[in-house]
Amino acid sequence: MQYGAEINSYERIRKINTTKCEESSKNIYLKAGILFIMSIFISRTMMINSTAPFGIAFLIVVLSNKNSKMSLISAFGTLLGYITMEKYIKNASMYYALVPIVTIMALTLSKTKLDEKKRKIAMAAVLSSTILIYNLFSNEFNFTMSLVVTVTSLCCIFPIYFMLQTSNTFFKEIKTKHLFRDEEIICMSLVVSILVAGTWGIELFGVSLTNILAFAIVLLFSFTSGSAIGATVGISMGAIIGMSNQSILLYIAVLGMVGLIAGAFKEAGKSFVAISFLVTFLIARVYIITSSVNLPDKNFALIDGIIAVGLFFLIPSKFYNNIEAEINSEKKKINLDRNYLNNIRNIYLGKLDSFSDVLENMSTILADLVDNDKLMMQTKSAELIDNLATRVCSECNANCICWSREHHATYSAFAELIENKQKNIGGFPIELERKCLKKGALTRNSEDVVNKYIINEMWRNRLSEGRELLSNQINNMAKSVEELVDEFNEDIETDGDLERDILKLLEKNALYYDDVFCIVDDKGRDVVRITSEKYESLTIYSNKILPLINEATGKSMIINEDKCNINPKTNKCTIVFEEAPNFKINTYVAKASKEGFNVHGDSFVFGNMGIGNYMTVLSDGMGSGPQAGRESEAAVELIEKFTGAGFSKITAINTVNSIMTLKFCEEEKFSTIDLASIDLYTGEIDFMKVGAVASFIKSDDTVDIIKSKSLPIGVLDEADIETYKREIKHGDLIVMISDGISDVEEGGRIDWILDYMIRHEDNVEELANGIIEEAKKISKNKVNDDMTVIVSKVSNVYN
Repeated sequence: MQYGAEINSYERIRKINTTKCEESSKNIYLKAGILFIMSIFISRTMMINSTAPFGIAFLIVVLSNKNSKMSLISAFGTLLGYITMEKYIKNASMYYALVPIVTIMALTLSKTKLDEKKRKIAMAAVLSSTILIYNLFSNEFNFTMSLVVTVTSLCCIFPIYFMLQTSNTFFKEIKTKHLFRDEEIICMSLVVSILVAGTWGIELFGVSLTNILAFAIVLLFSFTSGSAIGATVGISMGAIIGMSNQSILLYIAVLGMVGLIAGAFKEAGKSFVAISFLVTFLIARVYIITSSVNLPDKNFALIDGIIAVGLFFLIPSKFYNNIEAEINSEKKKINLDRNYLNNIRNIYLGKLDSFSDVLENMSTILADLVDNDKLMMQTKSAELIDNLATRVCSECNANCICWSREHHATYSAFAELIENKQKNIGGFPIELERKCLKKGALTRNSEDVVNKYIINEMWRNRLSEGRELLSNQINNMAKSVEELVDEFNEDIETDGDLERDILKLLEKNALYYDDVFCIVDDKGRDVVRITSEKYESLTIYSNKILPLINEATGKSMIINEDKCNINPKTNKCTIVFEEAPNFKINTYVAKASKEGFNVHGDSFVFGNMGIGNYMTVLSDGMGSGPQAGRESEAAVELIEKFTGAGFSKITAINTVNSIMTLKFCEEEKFSTIDLASIDLYTGEIDFMKVGAVASFIKSDDTVDIIKSKSLPIGVLDEADIETYKREIKHGDLIVMISDGISDVEEGGRIDWILDYMIRHEDNVEELANGIIEEAKKISKNKVNDDMTVIVSKVSNVYN
């Protein structure tokens, strides 16, 4: 066992178990309390004939779960509910007898080895016998009458039992992958209706609790599920509540009507649902009061509807969203599909994460091997001396004298000899001059050992440098994979409502589609993808489908610049619609090559890189001609490919830097990177400079200078990136130049560029060409280095 290690496993397990027990106890108490209250209110619900079979049926459902504690709690609640209704229900004493008899019988049967079917038969027999005996002896009916009344009672109890048992099964499917059908939702709403009906007769400050709960629940289902479910729940709620207070038709009509009308405004939001409910309720209220038919208007008070609407608004939206996510099959299916995709995504993200860890470990191992080479240097001198001594002294007759009695002096003399040869010093150590018998052989072999050592060290250094470069490369690859993992970890939010709206519009206009997929990107913008194989021209998308997309989103949308992406396997075209940006960029490039060279050493690229992002990259290859051009072109192309693939600009530059550090000869040069990235929605521009010269932003009559003192790409293991953020607006000009422009003035002064930009018009072509011509004038028409000027003008899309 490790000394000082503290292992308290028993204590930790005990604490965990205690916590779990506490949480379990809280859940048990909560369930017991809910069950007790449900038992009370369900047993209070009556039928038209003033019987109350609901409590007995619910008790049998609870007893079938074989939980003795819960069974006893439900029995007490049921009995209490019947006691509170003693004045209103017939044969209350029969229910007082049924509750303990059924409970005791169920608990006794649960301890036997009888199967479920036989237990149910025994319970039915006990229930039937008890009711029959009660009718014979308590009500003093004859046998035939008692039998008829018993059968009638059973015909009420058993259907209610099966309904409650089925509903119990459906309630257990909540928070599972089960998709509820309308019939199942209605069945569950009947249980809620029975609970609400059990509040019959309870008033708070003269306000009916039953009416408030009934209206609030109908509003809930109307808002979350629409007219069909809202009206159905209202009718079922009205039927059960109406049976309890002898106003069944009135409750069915009012609750069903408000559920139907309120549900029709589901898509308009909470406020419209509430207003439509109140208007419908007032109309029903006026009709009840003014009708010639004798209707009990006291059943519905205006305050009932107002309080129900207030309760409807007080309930947080999160609760409604959770209810809708459960009972709305379409939304639940979307959520399940999303969870399924997330699970698959997490599996592959785990693999990518593991791959990133492997790359990082490889990088660390290679870096450690480089350090091992440094440690090995400590033993090199001893090896050289041993090698030289073995060659020359192994067969010498004076070996025992030199390497035994005078070992230290000889060893020091050999070390001095090798050091002299390494430094090209001709001297021979005095100690060896005095006693060495093989001076010539020692001199020749020492030269050979040192020469081989130098060659080996050259190869070792190259190997060490290669390992170090490879370690940096692999480490950058690991970071790139980590970035991919981070991007995949960002939740992609689908927009099912927008998708349904677009599908309706496409079908309404008889436009064929294979698939419609709508997402909200990480910046909250809508992206719509439509796939079809029947559209051969973009005209159909731009003239017919684009207006429908605009109508569905309520925003101005455009077709992505990639146009139609055709899958070669399915021959289907996918068009991406995205929100129209607020800005557009117009860019012009002017350049001039160094005198005597036909190939330009500067490289550039500009254009849209992803949704709403405009990027300009200028790379100045150190020097001029084809070699500088290849270096800068490679840097620009790699950055373009990396950013186009979804990597961040920082990662792209660092990766390019790692590649550029792998030089195979001293003549290979470095390159600069000047990158400007514009968010076309917000107008924010990011400058990233690696060894690049100044850039300029002209806004009205002022010019903002963005300077940098960073080193070129490929000089350091990690790129020396300087970043700057600015805000741009309509009419601004962004000017990027290479050092062929900035170096025409002595000391790299750029005052003349500012003066020229202020004095001249804001035409991008004229400004770019004008700066080139002005630079030539300053340098007396001599182009000493490649010149490049990129001018971009910002404009509002809607101007």
